[in-house]
Amino acid sequence: MFAIRRILGAFAVASSLALTSSSVAAQESSEVLRVVATLPPQAGLASQVGGDAVQVDCIARGKENLHAVRLRPSHMVSTHRADLFVQVGLALEHAWVPGLLEASRNSRIANDGPLNIGTGWPNLVEIPLTLSRTEGVCVHPLGNPHVNLCPSFGAFAARKIRDRLKSLRPELSEKFDANCAAYEVRIAERAKRWKRIAALLEGKKVVQYHKEFSYLCIACGIERCGALEPKPGVPPTPAHLAKMAVKMRDDGVKVVLRGAWTPLRLAQDAAARGGAKAVEIPVMTEKGETWLDFMDRAHETLLEAWDLTLPEDGLNMKLADD
Repeated sequence: MFAIRRILGAFAVASSLALTSSSVAAQESSEVLRVVATLPPQAGLASQVGGDAVQVDCIARGKENLHAVRLRPSHMVSTHRADLFVQVGLALEHAWVPGLLEASRNSRIANDGPLNIGTGWPNLVEIPLTLSRTEGVCVHPLGNPHVNLCPSFGAFAARKIRDRLKSLRPELSEKFDANCAAYEVRIAERAKRWKRIAALLEGKKVVQYHKEFSYLCIACGIERCGALEPKPGVPPTPAHLAKMAVKMRDDGVKVVLRGAWTPLRLAQDAAARGGAKAVEIPVMTEKGETWLDFMDRAHETLLEAWDLTLPEDGLNMKLADD
């Protein structure tokens, strides 16, 4: 409740701006669908599928903790004007999206609901046995929500976005179908290289700082040997770090995976105590980067973590997005 009140208070100063912007939006072409996405990868996918029929705004910037993205008044304005709001769902953005949607006062989103592109993901992992807050700050009842870091999630999400766009603009269904199909072809081509990289990584062992790379590890055949957080969202304690150092040495773990938002020095020190090294993995696309580039970068970083090199051949050449 405190988080919601804080968001509502912060956005109160922008209410009059939002109401004014709605009247302006009504005068603009109804052919362009306004899409707001919580994360850059989903914003990029919406742009690929929607093409020139959509205008996409994004909330997160690329390096935040996805559970605690900092909101600005402009986010409420864009959400107020949106025809479609896209989030991963699965409680990934539960700490900040409900307050944003409430403050935006957008009847279109309220009636249709946000598009939760993670809904229906067939292979959810790390489903909690209990839902008590004693199990951690980031308790996700449906399982680990970081499905956006799975290489096969791109095509899955693109199809979900395509279907919602078609329901909003049925007359453009053929366009959305064609855009989505073309993008899936590009994903399939790039995935050939990801699978070759995964073959080199199979059997490697890691410890994560926060369990946000589980799906990426599973896709690459990497064994997960625990997390520096004793419970999801709970900062590491000295006792837990000492325990993990022993485990890393006993299990032969050489790499600790961390996101940009996690404490660098703590991760480095913990990894060194366990005879490993801390490696930063991207959690979202960054400015000017496509989802395919993002997945390339994540796989390349994993290769570099173990000083591996993929033999050069035709499949090792970076494929163009166009």
